[in-house]
Amino acid sequence: MESIEELIERYVDCYNRVDVDGMLECVTDDVRFENISNAGQSMQLEGKDALAQVAAASSQAFTFRRQRLMNVVSSGENAAAEVEFQGIAALDLPNGTMQGQSVELKGASFFEARDGLLSRIVDYS
Repeated sequence: MESIEELIERYVDCYNRVDVDGMLECVTDDVRFENISNAGQSMQLEGKDALAQVAAASSQAFTFRRQRLMNVVSSGENAAAEVEFQGIAALDLPNGTMQGQSVELKGASFFEARDGLLSRIVDYS
């Protein structure tokens, strides 16, 4: 069985390749996903179907997007990662980012695993 760090690396690799099915293979059916932004926008969802919808929609929001794991610290089935995000907006986004504009964010992501799959993902940026 892969470690939580390997599982996170696989999940992020699928994200970067816009492989939504691959991302979903890394998570439990009841996965909890939260995205908390300093800009005041946050999102919480539960379940693989909900994550699939958001992942598909967000893949359309950028002509280019890439997450990079800068540092990962793990203990058992829990991990924290320092993350950098780069993207180019494909359309005007609700946060005020305009089509064609570059986006660069730094943040942290926290992961919990269960039975070899990610059961909770919390992104802060």
